Amino acid sequence: MAEDRDLSPTQRPTGLETCTGCGRPFVVPIALLDLVDEGLYLLALQCKNCDRLSTGEVEDVELEALELANDAAVSEIESALEIVSVARFIDELGQFSRALEAGGVLPEDF
Repeated sequence: MAEDRDLSPTQRPTGLETCTGCGRPFVVPIALLDLVDEGLYLLALQCKNCDRLSTGEVEDVELEALELANDAAVSEIESALEIVSVARFIDELGQFSRALEAGGVLPEDF
């Protein structure tokens, strides 16, 4: 696992959620290592894509932005799962209709 000790804004122009290693937005906080000062935290972050670990001091504003980015990503994933679920249901319904029309499903099957 790679380790990155500097989380300065110049190294992450798109926010904490973007991995400095693979460039993907799959970084999540895994541990609060220390409370450095009021509104300043020492965090351990992990990219769920490439498993890269990062540590560094993060301000409240950055942490809130990370939380908002992660909430948005969760919403997108939930929406995609709902679409897949509906598509799967429609496909299964079509298969059942075709089996019913072909006589492959009889009332006594229920």
